[in-house]
Parts: sequence; structure tokens; C-alpha cells
Amino acid sequence: MKNKITSKDIAQRANVSQATVSYVLNDTPGKSISESTRKRVLDAVTELNYIPNSAAKRLKNSRSYCIAVRLATTLNAPRYYNAMQGIRSYLEPKGYSILLCNDQRCGNTFNYIDACMNTLTDGIIYVSSNHSDVSPEALEQIKAYNIPFSTIDCMAEDSAINSITYDYFASSYLRADYLLNKGFKKFIYIRPNYTNAKETARERGFRAVMVGHDDLQFEIFPIEGIDVNSSTYSKDNKFFEVERANIQVVKNLVNSVSLDTCFICSSREVQQSVSQKLHDQHLLLQSEETAHWYERSISYHFPHYDAGFESARSLLNIIDSKNGVRKLTLQPVIEPTDPAVF
Repeated sequence: MKNKITSKDIAQRANVSQATVSYVLNDTPGKSISESTRKRVLDAVTELNYIPNSAAKRLKNSRSYCIAVRLATTLNAPRYYNAMQGIRSYLEPKGYSILLCNDQRCGNTFNYIDACMNTLTDGIIYVSSNHSDVSPEALEQIKAYNIPFSTIDCMAEDSAINSITYDYFASSYLRADYLLNKGFKKFIYIRPNYTNAKETARERGFRAVMVGHDDLQFEIFPIEGIDVNSSTYSKDNKFFEVERANIQVVKNLVNSVSLDTCFICSSREVQQSVSQKLHDQHLLLQSEETAHWYERSISYHFPHYDAGFESARSLLNIIDSKNGVRKLTLQPVIEPTDPAVF
């Protein structure tokens, strides 16, 4: 980590005294500071990414009873809505309100960090979205100023940060193992046609079940047209519908394989989108084999409400100095692929 920037560094960069830096930053009454000097100081603050110590002291010594939740997406996807409900359920009975933030810049920092440094909030819950984790720049500021911080669904591990994560490896491993024990010998794994840490972990879990079984056959089947991590994703958003041509390919695939073949979609959102579109277009009803789609696949979900609840608990424990860093990995809940759900 870089050395903490101080007012002395600002003074050297702006070629002024530390007292002048203090006068500018605190807008001290009765001190005549030229506009050119003021500009040099403020430019140095931005260039050096400096946050005044006075803001850090206010953060430490006061309570706003408000928590910043960084969520750079909409609540259309159930996973984010349920996580927010969990956060609210823990915080509100304890007298806390929530300030929703995104990744908008505020001078030399992000708005969710700026809210803490200006004592608008007492800590931050960072909900991962759009394939992203906490930026190194933001993480450095959070550590430098000891901001109470907790994350949900971030893949990059940091030993100093509270985190609630999901076991994506297990989400595919458990389903593949379940279907293997049901007697299936051929597997088709359907996933989005993009790569990120979550999709990689899911596919590793699926492949791990295939290891050591020479009698098994499997195929990885990427599909276009769905990105459940997009900031504007919802299952009803026409822009993210799986195209009919792709659904026809899936239908032909399901229709052509033997009944000892099963299907695993990498995520519940992919399962939902594919199943719903198959059903809506009545492609399921065109053959006896295709009608067994629901019998030859298995779904799952993560307890997103619990993730929000536990993340809020971790954050308040830090704020109240009850314990240190807490890390929790939540397991998937396996469930039948019920056509009525979709």
C-alpha cells in the first residue's frame, strides 16, 4: 500500500505552507487566500487523491445511523432485490437507514466512500454486480481511512475485508452429482457465451464430477443473448431475451439426444430464461423427448436474502467493535426445475 498522503504532501505539491493548505481545505474565515493559490491547493488535492484527516476523525467519532449500499445495477434481478431486503431486515430494527450509491466519481473518490468521509454514513456494504469487484483504488482508500466495509458476492479475496460469498463451484458440482446418481450418463452443460470468475467456478464444479468416470460423456454448450450480470437485466427485458434461433438450437439438441442425457444450466437465471422461452414458444410440446426437459435438469438458488442479512450483521459488528474480519461462504440450495416457476 502507498504511504498515506498528508497535508504536508499537498503543501509541497502546491508550493505553499501547511497552514495555507489548512486554511483552504477548512475555508477558514478571515484568511485572505488568492484564487490562484486556492486553485493550486485544490488541484494538488485531486492529483494526490488526498482525503483530509478531519473527515476521517469525524467518521471515527460520530454516528449517522445510515449505511451506504453500493449497488451499481437495478433491483429488477431477484438476487439484488432479495439481498437488499436482507440488508434492510437487519439494519432497520437497529435504527439504521440505507443510502443507495453507485460508482459515480466525487472528486478524488467514489460517491459511496465520499458519503462515509463526510459522515453521511457509518459504513459501506458493497454488492458486486456487472462482473466487477471493488476497484484497487477504492480498496486502498477504504483501508487507509479504516472505513467499516463489507462485501457481497465479490470474487477477489482480501484477508482484511468482511465478505459474504457464494460457492459457485458447488452450485454446478452438486447438481451434476445429483443427476449422475439418478443414472444419467450423458451431460450437456449450457452456459452464457462470456467468461468471468463466477462462470469459470461453475464450469469447474461441473467438470470435477466428470473426472474419473470414463463411461460419461459431456458437452459444453455456450449460448448467446443473455447476460444476467448486466445493470439493466430482467427476465422480461426484451433486449436480453435468448434469441429464437438459439432456442431452436437448444430445442433441436434436446429433441435429438437419448433419454439418458441430462441438461445443466450454469445459473438459475440461465435456466429460467431458457426454460421460459422454450415453454412460451411451445417448442416443448413438439416432441415426446423435448417434453422431458424439466425431468432431465435440476435448478438451484443462492440464499441472497441471507447474504444481505449477514453482510449487514458483519458491518455493524465492525462499527460496534464487537469482533474482527468475518468471512462467510453460502451454499446453493438445490431445487427441481418446476415449469410452474417459470
